[in-house]
Amino acid sequence: MKNLVIDILHKLAKTDTQMKDLTAQIEAQSLIVAALVLTAGEGRSDIISTNIEKAIHSARAASDEILQSDADLLMAHLIRLINVSQFVEYKAETETDIQ
Repeated sequence: MKNLVIDILHKLAKTDTQMKDLTAQIEAQSLIVAALVLTAGEGRSDIISTNIEKAIHSARAASDEILQSDADLLMAHLIRLINVSQFVEYKAETETDIQ
């Protein structure tokens, strides 16, 4: 998790001053999602991901006003967040096994 925070702070340092607040807000939300998935425990990240994916697909199907590209963009970011939390969980397990 420490490396994830370091990467986020590097992103902020490279970001335009006007965009820093929005970037920080988004990255903070990413951290919260990652922490929630980690807190849910092993094997549950797939269940969380599946439930959110179903909700996105259902919302897309229920409304003609929702653009497919917007739903795809949201899904891509969701998958990225889930993958980050799974990676953090894997790294934590690997470090525990080494010690």
